[in-house]
Amino acid sequence: MKKKIIAIVLIIAALLMLAISLQNRIKYGVWDPFKNPDRVECFDRRYYLSNTEAETFEEIGPLYEITSPDNPTGKKLYLAHPKGPTVPLVIYLKTGTNSYQSYTLSGGP
Repeated sequence: MKKKIIAIVLIIAALLMLAISLQNRIKYGVWDPFKNPDRVECFDRRYYLSNTEAETFEEIGPLYEITSPDNPTGKKLYLAHPKGPTVPLVIYLKTGTNSYQSYTLSGGP
């Protein structure tokens, strides 16, 4: 009886991990939930990972956090300038204490 319960729990855990990985692949373009995403959707647009290395706060300057309604990802995203009437070309994902990865709007610079 205990072996059946353990087997069922392991199957449920495996299915849960598969579902999380599949969701990450669909939303962010990567299977690994601990890896930085290849793309991020924000402001109803899709931003793609820039070819640049991760930047520090000193290189970017002051950052402005993107609010929840504009950021459905659940990840901390920032802008280098306050949001104006236009859609920003570059957004930043916080990857560490003082490290940010930039994402560029499709067709941006």
